[in-house]
Amino acid sequence: MKTKISLSILGVYNTIIGIIMMIFARGLGNEIVISNNTEVLRMGELVHYALSPAILVIGLMLLLSRNSSLNTAKNLLLGYIIGTIVLMYVFFGIMANEPLMNFSVETAVPDIAMLGLAIFGYLKAKE
Repeated sequence: MKTKISLSILGVYNTIIGIIMMIFARGLGNEIVISNNTEVLRMGELVHYALSPAILVIGLMLLLSRNSSLNTAKNLLLGYIIGTIVLMYVFFGIMANEPLMNFSVETAVPDIAMLGLAIFGYLKAKE
């Protein structure tokens, strides 16, 4: 798989998610947090505001690097794979066991799919 394709798909996905998290932070925070306490719900909203620029930066970096050399592209994909594996640990090792969080496997399906794409793109990388 051409690294340009995998980096483009991952970049667009993360850029869109970063923008969505910023625009819909309140709704996402209210959906993922199980509480009637307004301060707790506000914390869920603030977490989405705080994370959205990081995800946006990841997406833009991947998009803007899609024309890089094979070695650089593979390093970007490897970094994405490692970071997403850590994310999966947070999802399934911490959030899934937290009674305050409304988390399910379905919530992580897009991220699991992007992890699969990154692994495939890394293993089958070509210019």
